[in-house]
Amino acid sequence: MSAPTRVKVVENGPVLEITFDHPPANAFDQQACRDLDAAFGRLCETPGLRCAIVTAGGERIFSAGWDLKAVAAGDTGEDFGPNGFMGLRRQFNKPVIAAVNGLAVGGGFEFALHAHIVLAVPQAEFALPELQRGFIPEAGGLWRAYRRLPVSIANELLLTGRRLSAEEGLRLGFVNRIVPRESLMESARAIAGQICTAAPLAVEALLEVARAVETVPDAAAFGVMYGDLPARRRMRESDDFLEGPRAFAEKRPPRWSGR
Repeated sequence: MSAPTRVKVVENGPVLEITFDHPPANAFDQQACRDLDAAFGRLCETPGLRCAIVTAGGERIFSAGWDLKAVAAGDTGEDFGPNGFMGLRRQFNKPVIAAVNGLAVGGGFEFALHAHIVLAVPQAEFALPELQRGFIPEAGGLWRAYRRLPVSIANELLLTGRRLSAEEGLRLGFVNRIVPRESLMESARAIAGQICTAAPLAVEALLEVARAVETVPDAAAFGVMYGDLPARRRMRESDDFLEGPRAFAEKRPPRWSGR
């Protein structure tokens, strides 16, 4: 008999809603990581899906990351699937909103660092305590912390394991909004709805270009953007590329076809 999934997935129109569901800590073992990455594959490969909201069950912990209790019990394998722990090697071609409902530790924080938009309840906290456990963040959180946060703050969080509050994350620009717990998903769905009004191929092209030029100087970034990036090429050659200007000129909402 197979173990119950730790990841619940629901399609809400064009939005894929993913919920971590392994109380009390929403920790991830090998199978849970593969299940989560399969959900992201569904998002990326289904034309009708435009973005995802990722949240967690319960009211205290978003995710404690790696299931250290399972590791201590002998589950030391690291077959997390083709995109690594919690799918964090995957390059998303569609926006992912993290609706953080509590403590995000280790992989939970690493996931939030990889998301495009982060909403948090006032009680949310973020921490990378890996060094205090005898290892380092290896699912992307190490360098993403330096990219998303001031270097001195990233150094402190990584070296000491201290927790970053939602309020401090907001001040530093890592957290987009702090919202009451009872309206967390409502707020996430409102942002997802706004994303879904944009041309789908343009959204994919934007994420592709932003990723390709992330660490490239300005002069070289133009060369990368005007090179042969596939999502940008599809956008430029699509019907939607002309639909936007037509809709503007005709004073009507655009009718995106995704083609």
